[in-house]
Amino acid sequence: MGKKSFVGSTIVLMLAGFVVKILGFVYRIYLSNLIGAEGMGLFQLISPIYSLVILTLTSGVSIAVSKMVAEEMAKNHFVNLRRITSCALFIVLSSGVVVSVFMYLFIDPIVNVILKDPRTYYSMLLLIPCIPVVAAASALKGYFYGIQEVVPTAFSQIAEQVVRITLVITMAGYFLNIGLEFACALATIGMAVGEISNLLVLLVIYKFKKKKEDRTSKRGFIRKRYIVRDLTKISIPISFNRFITSIMAAIEMILIPRMLLAGGLNYQNSMEEFGKLTGMAMPLIFFPSLVTSSLATTLVPAISEAMSLKNYKTVNYRMSKSIQLSLILGFIFTSIFIVFPGEIGDMLYRKEKIGDILYLLSFTSIFVYLQQTLLGIMNGLGKQGISLRNSMVGYVIRIAFVVYLIPVYGIKGYIIGMVVSSAIVSAMNMGTVVKTTGMALDIRNWLLRPGIVGLIMFVIGRYVFYFFTIFNQSAAVTTLLAIFGNVLIALILLFVFGVLDRKETLKLIGINK
Repeated sequence: MGKKSFVGSTIVLMLAGFVVKILGFVYRIYLSNLIGAEGMGLFQLISPIYSLVILTLTSGVSIAVSKMVAEEMAKNHFVNLRRITSCALFIVLSSGVVVSVFMYLFIDPIVNVILKDPRTYYSMLLLIPCIPVVAAASALKGYFYGIQEVVPTAFSQIAEQVVRITLVITMAGYFLNIGLEFACALATIGMAVGEISNLLVLLVIYKFKKKKEDRTSKRGFIRKRYIVRDLTKISIPISFNRFITSIMAAIEMILIPRMLLAGGLNYQNSMEEFGKLTGMAMPLIFFPSLVTSSLATTLVPAISEAMSLKNYKTVNYRMSKSIQLSLILGFIFTSIFIVFPGEIGDMLYRKEKIGDILYLLSFTSIFVYLQQTLLGIMNGLGKQGISLRNSMVGYVIRIAFVVYLIPVYGIKGYIIGMVVSSAIVSAMNMGTVVKTTGMALDIRNWLLRPGIVGLIMFVIGRYVFYFFTIFNQSAAVTTLLAIFGNVLIALILLFVFGVLDRKETLKLIGINK
């Protein structure tokens, strides 16, 4: 896979991610206005359990399939691509069914002992059928990522969001009338049906491609028992990493409302604060990460392919550009969230005041985006064990802040912990990448110049906003214009300061040969 296809795949995923994120925001805004901050807190309470199960089942297999498929593609052993995928499907479907049965048998302790809120019962019950479906989809996504075709996964993600939103909007009135817990269950039904539509889209495209690939050469045939061995060898460390980190994340999320209670808030207020943080403000901060998550996804097969061909120059080039893009993104959006927290919060969530939380979270942007990219690099390099160690350090720091600072300082104490932990983990991951690859640190183009651009945006941001007020548009339109204006100025400054090269950028995206 050349530079053009690597960047092209990332751009396709970014565009799809943008559409999905926009649809997701429309959905979240509608849902938050429908069920309020307390309802969002209740819905977010089940997310750590869902993430724990899904990430443990799917993350390792998806990465293993994309890695193995990319390596076989590089060797022109096309006959093995389907065999790898079919073995992965068998593994994840079997595991998904076992986990679903286990969760059904122990649903009461999960709801009453772990989550400590019986209103989550129906939501948890409806999540159980999703597990084998999401697991199967992860294997197919790994196949498409491995062959460098990201359009099918892009379509499937968009289909998932469209189905989810349509279903929830259509049925919202009925479910809301019978209670808050049933309204949250409706959101879960939307998630379940959306996941099914995601899988169906992938299956249709997969079956269509199979007819073409059946005519390919049988060279390099690998027996299925060896494929299963290699899949488990690659996926188990990654899945174990995700299991441990998801356990830590679940502990962290479940502890937040409890520590808010310990700080003096009543249960309803603590759930409202939790909902504002995790269901409203955090998704805004993570919105720009569609770029870095796309990079992380495409970096694994890209690095694996280049390493299998011993093309180390290409490996370092891709890693360096990905890190640079992550830091540029971080500086730009840190400035935007610092300058416009109240305006952005009010534009999207009129009933809830999240500006203060959004302002504090803005300082995590640089490290959150960088962490995603470095995680993709380390998975591509096969450094899952070190990645787990570093992530564990970060979670321990955050949980300590949750336990000791939230009762005293409230949500602010947790956000400070996020900033500290993400900075430390990013530094540790960067050290590992540099030590492993010998990649040079480009401080000038990674930090100094983008940092100056971010500082200029911070200084002029309000002036840009005041300029757009002369058009007498609504507050929401003025805020959007100010944000786009600031981003445009930042892009111009990046070219002026030489952070981005015009010819290289055009060449990377395939416009200039």
